[in-house]
Amino acid sequence: MLNLKHLASHAYRQYELVTCINMLEPWERKLINGFFLFMLALVIFSSFMYLPDYLHTLLQFVTPATWHSSPENAAYVAQKMARS
Repeated sequence: MLNLKHLASHAYRQYELVTCINMLEPWERKLINGFFLFMLALVIFSSFMYLPDYLHTLLQFVTPATWHSSPENAAYVAQKMARS
């Protein structure tokens, strides 16, 4: 447990040094860290919500039509590509 705690504190110190956050005041540090966490949460949320559908549409678009189970998939892909 101590090793994991040491590893986490070392990683946070490295993050502070790379981003130069260690030179800011505590309230500025909290503001920047909050912004980074918010942006990370948005990226994770959008990845889980939108990426599977985009990947599915992309795979249907780039794979040959013989790999699809039904002939109307080509029309579906064309319609999805036209909307986005």
